[in-house]
Amino acid sequence: MTIIVGIAVSKEKFDAAVLINNKVQIKKFNNNVDGFNKLVTHLKSRGDNHGLCLYGSSWDLLKRLSTISIRLYS
Repeated sequence: MTIIVGIAVSKEKFDAAVLINNKVQIKKFNNNVDGFNKLVTHLKSRGDNHGLCLYGSSWDLLKRLSTISIRLYS
């Protein structure tokens, strides 16, 4: 199963819209290491095949996501 995730990044938080089987789930995370780790845990619990598209800029989030096997699109 392929999971598509759109992420909007702001200074304090980031919102992730997760599309699975034509259903969207919105999750909100703090824009810090704890929030990045929670996103990764959430995505890994949903399956193996992910594609992420980020809106905004968060080099810290990109750096964290690059350490795991998730495709990134910008």
